[in-house]
Amino acid sequence: MSISKQQNTSTITLVEYENAKTCKECPTHACCKIYATDVVDIRDKPSWFKEWVEGFHEHPEDYGVEPFFDPLEVHMRGHEAEWNALVAKGIDPEFCQYYNAQSGCIIERERRPTQCRQYNCGRLTETDDRIDIVLEVADEVPSTGS
Repeated sequence: MSISKQQNTSTITLVEYENAKTCKECPTHACCKIYATDVVDIRDKPSWFKEWVEGFHEHPEDYGVEPFFDPLEVHMRGHEAEWNALVAKGIDPEFCQYYNAQSGCIIERERRPTQCRQYNCGRLTETDDRIDIVLEVADEVPSTGS
């Protein structure tokens, strides 16, 4: 009996949403508020928070821009002065470190984390701004033969 591999091709569709006008007119920009302290006191869970930050922004070196702050520093106990300095500059540390209150995300759309491009707040489904990205995936399926 010999085992050979046969390839079946299947597709995965990733859905992204984009509507600059809808996003700009958003009253809350809650999708960018990824470090909200009203959900959990981040300072009491430093290892969990570090995993969250590094997992959310897996490849910041690919963004082509510098963040406004380091969330791992600003959100830890004893760094209230850094927090207050950001707030005085109009930067809310509960929002993503790449969020600008006047213009939104400073990362070019194509370079943003996947979860940001795929996020749908509900307002975007009312528009025709859905982008379907179809990926072909080859599955190796073992088959038996004699």
